Amino acid sequence: MEERRAARRYKLALQVEIRLESNLKEFEPILGRTRDISTHGFYFEVGQRLSVGMKIGFSIMPPWESTQATHAFISGQARVVRIEEVEGTSADRVGLGTARTCLSILLLERL
Repeated sequence: MEERRAARRYKLALQVEIRLESNLKEFEPILGRTRDISTHGFYFEVGQRLSVGMKIGFSIMPPWESTQATHAFISGQARVVRIEEVEGTSADRVGLGTARTCLSILLLERL
């Protein structure tokens, strides 16, 4: 199979918080874990089924150790472009590929 991605993917398992675009004001966040990240999108696993084309808001928080003296919050909007069943898990989990549409990074220094 030929690789068609425009950007290199980095294998990172980070906690991600998902918000459905239609519920940005009052929401129960959906928690998941990234499998890989690129400059164009990311792939993550969650225990809730979403639909291709669905717009989501996301927040990813890398651990303190990886950002040294600064804490980074990565947030933005994305669109679900792919859904896969996650094999080898006992829970009903799905993997989702996204295309990022908007991104912001907030850096906070450790006190």
